[in-house]
Amino acid sequence: MKISPRSLSLVLLLSALLPAIARGDDKADAYKFGKEGIEAAKSKQWDKAIDLFQKAAKADPKGANNYNNLGLAYKGAGKFDEAAKAFSSALEAEPENFAAYLNRGIVYTSQKNYEKAVQDFDRALKIKSDDVGAHRFRAFAYLENKDFAKAVEDYNAVLKAKPNDLAILDRRGFAYWNMKDYDKALADFSAIIKAKPQDKEGYLDRSYVYELKGDFANGIADCDKVLSLDPKNEDATSRKARFEFAQKKGEATPTPTARPRRTLPPEPAATPTPKRHR
Repeated sequence: MKISPRSLSLVLLLSALLPAIARGDDKADAYKFGKEGIEAAKSKQWDKAIDLFQKAAKADPKGANNYNNLGLAYKGAGKFDEAAKAFSSALEAEPENFAAYLNRGIVYTSQKNYEKAVQDFDRALKIKSDDVGAHRFRAFAYLENKDFAKAVEDYNAVLKAKPNDLAILDRRGFAYWNMKDYDKALADFSAIIKAKPQDKEGYLDRSYVYELKGDFANGIADCDKVLSLDPKNEDATSRKARFEFAQKKGEATPTPTARPRRTLPPEPAATPTPKRHR
C-alpha cells in the first residue's frame, strides 16, 4: 500500500504535534491537581494538599508555582526540610522566582538558620527591591541574629511604606534600645503609646528604656500608668520600687532585667494559588 505525499505529510505533522498536545494535557492536569490542592490547603488538610501538589509538579515539572505550592503545604504541615527542598526545586525550574526565595527564607528563619535566611531575602530583594514583605522578613532575621543596625535599616524601609505599623515600631524600638540609642527607642514606644494609650505594653517598654537611661521621674510615671491599668502588674511594681530607691540614693538602678519580647514570627506566606502556564 502506497502512502501519498499528502498523507505522509499529515502523519508527520500529527507526530510533531503529539508531544505538544501531551504537554498541554499535562499542564491541564497540573492545573487541576493544583486547584484541588488549594482547596485542601485552605482547610489545612496538609497531607492531601501535599499529595495533590506533588502530582501537579510531576505533571508540569517546569512550573515553579507547583513547587512553591508544594513547599507551602509542607510548611503548613511543619515539615520544614521538605518545604525548603520544594522551594529549591522551584528555583531550579525558574532561577529568578521571587516567591521561592522569599518562602525558602521564611523556612530558614523558622529553623533559626538566619544566615541562609538573609541570603535568600537578599536574592528576593534583588528581584523586587521595594517589596515590603521581604524587607520585613529580612529585618526579623537580622533582629533574631542580633544584627540590630541592619534590622533598623529594613524596618525603616517597611515604615516608609507603612508608617502606622505598630508591630514594626515595636521591633525597631527594641533594636534601638539594644543599640543603646535610647532616644530613638523612646520615640518609637511613645508613638505606640499615642496610638494605643490603654495598652500597658508600650508603657512597660518605655519604662524599661527610661531605666536604662537613668530617667527616674519619667520611669515612675510610666509605671504608675501601667499600675492604673493593671494594679497587680509585677513588672511595673518592681521597676517602680527600683526607681524610687534610686531617686532617694541619687544613683542609678542596678542593671534591669530585660523585658521578655513580644516579637512574633513573620506572618505566614499567602495561601497557595494555582497558576496556569501558557
